Amino acid sequence: MKTNSIFLSLAQVCLFMVVLTGMLSAQNYYVDKNHASADDSNPGTIDLPWKSIGHAAETAVAGDQVFIRAGNYNENIYFDNNGSAEAPIVFSAYAGEKPIVDGTGVTESQNGITIDKSYIKIEGLEIRNWEENAVWVENSHHLEISDCEVHHVTYGIGLTDGSHDFTLNRVVAHHFAFYGFDVSPSAVRDCYNGTFNDCVAHTGSDTEQNVDGFALGHGDQHDFVFNRCVTYNVYDGFDISSRNSTMNNCLAHNCWNGAYKLWQDQIKLVNCIGYDCQVSVLELDWDETPGVVTLMNCTFYGGETYTIIVENHADALHMTNCIVAGGDNIGLVFDQMDIGNYQGDYNVFHNNNPDRAVVVGYTDEFTLDQIASGSWTTYSGQDAHSWTVNSADLLFLNPAVYELHLQGTGVAVDHGTNSGAPSDDFDGNPRYTGNGVDIGAYEIQDGTGLEEFENADGSLLHCCNYPNPFYSATAISFTVPLCCMVTMKIYDITGHEVKTLVHGAMASGEYSVEWDGLDDKRHPVMAGIYLCRIRAGEFNEVRKMILMN
Repeated sequence: MKTNSIFLSLAQVCLFMVVLTGMLSAQNYYVDKNHASADDSNPGTIDLPWKSIGHAAETAVAGDQVFIRAGNYNENIYFDNNGSAEAPIVFSAYAGEKPIVDGTGVTESQNGITIDKSYIKIEGLEIRNWEENAVWVENSHHLEISDCEVHHVTYGIGLTDGSHDFTLNRVVAHHFAFYGFDVSPSAVRDCYNGTFNDCVAHTGSDTEQNVDGFALGHGDQHDFVFNRCVTYNVYDGFDISSRNSTMNNCLAHNCWNGAYKLWQDQIKLVNCIGYDCQVSVLELDWDETPGVVTLMNCTFYGGETYTIIVENHADALHMTNCIVAGGDNIGLVFDQMDIGNYQGDYNVFHNNNPDRAVVVGYTDEFTLDQIASGSWTTYSGQDAHSWTVNSADLLFLNPAVYELHLQGTGVAVDHGTNSGAPSDDFDGNPRYTGNGVDIGAYEIQDGTGLEEFENADGSLLHCCNYPNPFYSATAISFTVPLCCMVTMKIYDITGHEVKTLVHGAMASGEYSVEWDGLDDKRHPVMAGIYLCRIRAGEFNEVRKMILMN
């Protein structure tokens, strides 16, 4: 036993020495095509940089970091080497600069970046104008892509052929023809263990195509997580066919078909929001294999045909603490007559057509009044503690403009169940602030329904306004720490929205927006206290402003 222990210790020392040697030999390299002395024959120092990113990708080995200076790099990139768990290869934009990988005039390949190696990190690049993929990934693992912008491409970022254990952070994809983000199996390997944090996919460039914001292709793919991801102005927002996948605090809206199209088993949505879709907000599609979709504290509003549709009775829908509202035709529909697949309670139902709040097999139809009277519960055995409202204005602050924060006196407040409810809401505010859990994605906060939120690392968005107090106009300055979706709204002291000042994807940087309270013709306001909430990815902040007479 002692001899074995000695050999084991020697093996551990040898492994440590190998890792340490690799770390000590790691190099920092620089690419700067605009430098007067730039040449790929250079040593790649900051004074004698390389000219092309492609040369760096051929040269870098485990532990190396390549810093890329600003410039328009008309070249495709292919990695020749793997990194390692202890020493990944890192390609990063030089601090404060934005290098662009541009496909204009490139004929060698129509994929901007191709990766079939592992332990690679890419940070801070803009990738545009490619006739195929901005980034194409095959059989790669432990890949990380952060703070990149992808646009004006046929396909955004595609991963396939068994790629696994990858993470995408704060990546924005827009103006793509077929998808923003796609993960698909190959004939021999499925993908698994992928995480998307604060990613945004918006604006499909071809309205005649089935353009997906986020797509997980069919097969046996599994174990994906989406945290705070946003998609809009596409055909389908989240088209998810992967088992054991979870979506936390995600948002899909203004979709030409549907916000959430779900195919597989064990898909869970928590604190998710979907609204304003031309067909359905949420759809359980039949893939010929039974599955379970769980919805917890979600808000779905404004499907023109259906708000929620379940295609096949073998797919189970478990729905708790959710709001199903604003449908123009049918609220919740089961395509077939069997509803043994449905488990639901502590929900709120509303529908613009009150006669078709719930429909089963297009034969048995339940009005809002019948749900309120208990007829739906008697029929289904479900929703014994659920509620109905006859007007969306009784639920939300301003549903006409899709402001879906809750009214402070609405039936959704304090009427949810604690069992399985998340500890925070869509905005990141604490979920338990009243006498019970609120129903839907938002939780009313103490006082105005808004509160200052400090991020986990103690930092804020550094938002301020000047002057304050002010007599008419004030300039609101803020810093976006990372490329992400940014929303800035003004509320009065009661929590009612006054105006949306910012709503869209923004690059990292410093910005200033002016609000002239007295000259706002659409929303004239009186002197008093106002609150400015800015949300950028996972960051939130609220500022108090005083408008004087």
